[in-house]
Amino acid sequence: MNRPTILGALALAALAPSLIGAQAVGNQAGRDLIDQAIAAEGGEGRLTSLHALAFETIGHLFALDQSERPEGPWLATYTQQSEIRDFDHRRIRVSIERRNWVYHQWSPATVGVFGDEGGATQFGTRWVPTGPTNFDQALALDPERLLLTARAAADLHALPDEVEQRIAQHVVAFSYQGTHLRLSLNPWTHLPTMLEQVSNRLFGGSIWGDVTVRRWYSFWTLERGGLMYPRQTTTEWNGLPYADQTVEDLTVDGPVDESAFAIPDEVRAASKATTPRPAVVPTIAEDKVVALSDTVLEIPGGFNVSLVKQPDGLVVIEGTTSPAYSQLVMAYAAKRFPGVPIKALVTTSDAWPHIGGVREYVAAGTPIYALDLNVSILTRLVQAPHTIAPDTLATHLKAPVFKPVTHKTTIGTGETEIVLVPLRGEIGERMMMAWLPAQHLLYSSDSIQPMSTGPAPFFMPEMLREVQLAAEREHITGIDRVFGMHLTPTPWAEVVAAIDAAMRH
Repeated sequence: MNRPTILGALALAALAPSLIGAQAVGNQAGRDLIDQAIAAEGGEGRLTSLHALAFETIGHLFALDQSERPEGPWLATYTQQSEIRDFDHRRIRVSIERRNWVYHQWSPATVGVFGDEGGATQFGTRWVPTGPTNFDQALALDPERLLLTARAAADLHALPDEVEQRIAQHVVAFSYQGTHLRLSLNPWTHLPTMLEQVSNRLFGGSIWGDVTVRRWYSFWTLERGGLMYPRQTTTEWNGLPYADQTVEDLTVDGPVDESAFAIPDEVRAASKATTPRPAVVPTIAEDKVVALSDTVLEIPGGFNVSLVKQPDGLVVIEGTTSPAYSQLVMAYAAKRFPGVPIKALVTTSDAWPHIGGVREYVAAGTPIYALDLNVSILTRLVQAPHTIAPDTLATHLKAPVFKPVTHKTTIGTGETEIVLVPLRGEIGERMMMAWLPAQHLLYSSDSIQPMSTGPAPFFMPEMLREVQLAAEREHITGIDRVFGMHLTPTPWAEVVAAIDAAMRH
């Protein structure tokens, strides 16, 4: 649910025994600061008597994980949405449209209705039931509830002032739902300036470990009944700009349109019967593994992983998804090729899901072949703190063995030789492909993706063209089949035909 709030805060350091007495004093100071902030937002009576809030917002999100360069500039998704928070009936309705490099016009609205008694999400004309959503938890860290949540925390306490926005901000810390948060308060207006959180459940998830998210509040306006509300929320992810959302229209305690919360009766009944879904456990469907030859396998999944058996060991192509999935790949490789060690990992892209399992190979001491331009983001990934949920590398620290690929690089010889080739294209600047000349197989990284709908058989023909140009530049000929991170083995002739068709269009 993409609402004007994206949770934010910072994990607190454990207090030394000598500070326990000081914390007791800090608790009262923290409550005093929160009481001042509550008064500045309109007072406890205003905050606790809200009947409804209705928003019309516009904003953007940066694709930190899917842009051409990790350092930016980043691709943007623009959003416009409406939201109703019905406090009297403990329910929320959100409608959002998106526009980006995929949706050239505003996408069809996705509508979600959530509440204590269940809800549903509408995609086009299709409704999908969802289980109950705890109304209080859903809004606990939104501006109208944030200060009340902080005041109710048993561990609320003041911290030393910190300079933010060139102002010595008052700071309080507290916990909510097992997460430690830190809140900066403007010393003059007493209104919240920034909420900070460290969590391994925020954007990027466990791939980046302890992720720091900050939400900055600005453009506070006086609303009905004396409520002060921030019309602008700016979000940072690990110090990088992630999102901005502006409230263009805000209605306080207006009438709630009952029809806006209408859900088909059968969907509502299914929602009430919905039980929480168990956590998704990654698996490898061994019966679906594709053998491209006696020595080359493709393990299908959301992000394909491939294995190449060479005389002195296995080469794994892609460390995708997560350390847990890399463990499954390693176990499968040991089962499929008993006694054959993994000699190298090849990682061909910098998009986050594509490198999510690299840390497990670092922990195993596996040499990692990566494009020279991607060593920086891989270094960030390896160095990312994992204190909340330690993985293998966090508990068994080991320095990475990176093999930067700056030009055509060969792994092995003979029938299983792999030739790594940087694409050096506009879209594929951070990608490389792998050529197995004796087997006439080309691995295309993320550059060739089939389309399930639409007139074109593949996504973005310019990406296909970059693969073709790199092959021509390196005098690669005799390609029979191509496979990739999202591509099952496909005749190269089909790719060439798609390129030709796009260039004639």
